[in-house]
Amino acid sequence: MTTIQKQYLGKYILLDKLAVGGMAELYRAMITGVQGFEKLIAIKKILPHLATEEELVRSFIDEAKLAALLHHQNVVQIYDFGSLGDTYYIAMEYLLGKDCRITYGKAKEKNLPLDLQLALLIVSRVCAGLDYAHKLKDFQGKPLNIIHRDISPQNILITYEGDVKIVDFGIAKAASQTSMTQMGMIKGKIAYMSPEQASGKAIDHRSDIFSCGIILYEMVTGKLMFSGDTMHILAKVREGEFVKPEELQQDLPQKLLQVLYRALEKEPNNRYQTCGDMLTDLEECMQQLGLHPTANVLARYMKTLFAEEIIAEEQHLREITRIGLMQDDTGPATVPPLSARQAAEAAPPPPRPDLKKPEPQPSPLKQPKAGKSNKTLLAGAGAALVVAVALFAFIFGRQAEPPREDTQAITEKQLSPETGDKTGAPQTAAAPDGSSQETPGTELYQQAMDALVAKRYGEAIPLFEELLQLGPGMQVKIAEPYSEALLGEAEGLAKTDIKKAASLLEKSIHVNPDSEQAHFQLGMLLMKQKDYPRAIASYQNVIQLNPKFPDTFFNLGFIHALSKDYVKAEEMYARVVELAPAYQDEALFNLALVQNELGKKSECIANLEKAVAINPKNKLAKDYLNKMKETSGAKP
Repeated sequence: MTTIQKQYLGKYILLDKLAVGGMAELYRAMITGVQGFEKLIAIKKILPHLATEEELVRSFIDEAKLAALLHHQNVVQIYDFGSLGDTYYIAMEYLLGKDCRITYGKAKEKNLPLDLQLALLIVSRVCAGLDYAHKLKDFQGKPLNIIHRDISPQNILITYEGDVKIVDFGIAKAASQTSMTQMGMIKGKIAYMSPEQASGKAIDHRSDIFSCGIILYEMVTGKLMFSGDTMHILAKVREGEFVKPEELQQDLPQKLLQVLYRALEKEPNNRYQTCGDMLTDLEECMQQLGLHPTANVLARYMKTLFAEEIIAEEQHLREITRIGLMQDDTGPATVPPLSARQAAEAAPPPPRPDLKKPEPQPSPLKQPKAGKSNKTLLAGAGAALVVAVALFAFIFGRQAEPPREDTQAITEKQLSPETGDKTGAPQTAAAPDGSSQETPGTELYQQAMDALVAKRYGEAIPLFEELLQLGPGMQVKIAEPYSEALLGEAEGLAKTDIKKAASLLEKSIHVNPDSEQAHFQLGMLLMKQKDYPRAIASYQNVIQLNPKFPDTFFNLGFIHALSKDYVKAEEMYARVVELAPAYQDEALFNLALVQNELGKKSECIANLEKAVAINPKNKLAKDYLNKMKETSGAKP
């Protein structure tokens, strides 16, 4: 059971935290009124430590003003915007469902791929919402020229009732607003950008159309349109280079191919000029193929795909709303824990760090070898929980870093095969007289990269920040190395100034929200500070980016065991065992310990035997196995 203490934000009751991003945190909340009026909503609240950052607050307010103008069935609805003290918040529609990224993963896991009619339905609904936003006018009839700028699987939500909603207009801009973000970075996910956006050029609504084309491509082929490390993806996106869809899926209808190729034209003038035009062609394609997809068909698919999650979510929802309606004098209440899958999709409520002082152990577990990365800030992912009678002793020792499939550190070997230059560096341009001249910032970029490669992070950071002032063309190019520099500097400060190290990691996440490493390292720092709720939120972000990184689940198991929430701890360690890391014997040992606390003696012994079989030198597992067998009457 997990303790929840409800919070108030003006007229809203905050129930539990759903996610944390670079600038804001998202809560499930409710509002009540007279005659038993109740409504479940979502609250997006600016992070407390950023409330004094004027530029971020202004960006948050701009988002609220812009999103409040949008009223369409395929766009998440904004209800309210306000502030309470230094806290700014947005109240919005609460949607029960999953985003497309999670849906893709579940479809692959259950071998229930999205069929063509549903893919066409989803993308047509996205086109309808975008066409509305692109054409929206203000109250004086002046076009707002809104561009979403971040159309990607994470920002397309499918509800369990079959509705399709575009979410997070957080980096959308109207023509009257600046196109620069607080960090001077063009935001958005590189693999879903248009060529002009990835090149740092001025963009218009046709950039969103290219992103829609990528979504459609991936839905109908089942493959990523752009893959590889960040700089490799960036080069492909800029040139609009991708594998032809018919080479990946040979039976694609000709009309569909025509839609894809027109949406994915490199030059904006050759693309669809409006999302409405693309929507028309998608509807014609469905008509020609005799397809008549409906929201009910999509709802059945989602309910089949997420049957287990829906049951768990409904139960959890009933409990937390019941708590929200309780009188305040009832004190903290408890709710049953979510499943491991649920824990991977929503940040759990804070645990109780009331661990008893452990008894001394005869011999500590041999610590596993450190991971390949030199960027680890704290030890902790692969150690063991040790029990004496009913007490836990936790030993931190493993250094680890999330494996990053789509990004990599900038090193001396990361060179362009054609020129030998570091990828992303400003190129030499030809002068009118035929001579060559350096693009502004070339020398500064070289200095910054040299400092980064030499691990002089404190020197590299101000150089990258100076580069940001040179204009939009530099913004995407330096996102990855700038983020790496911030991570490196945080590493050096982790032992002497944890708060500053955490601040650098948060800045790194703001620059590159998809950095698994930054989220993971921040989680480890927060664990060291015993700020377990925020550590959980950081690990949830890692899981969203990479659900197959075992150290994340190991650390979550540690936190839940500290709070004596052994059910959740068992689920987390079971997940680690499934992923079979090099320290699987330790995961089995910890799993056995929490199972013993749950009274699952036979499972405990079985997992201890597996741990010893995998690693006969695991003395703690051996000793504890013998002890368990003695107490159970079995032969040691």
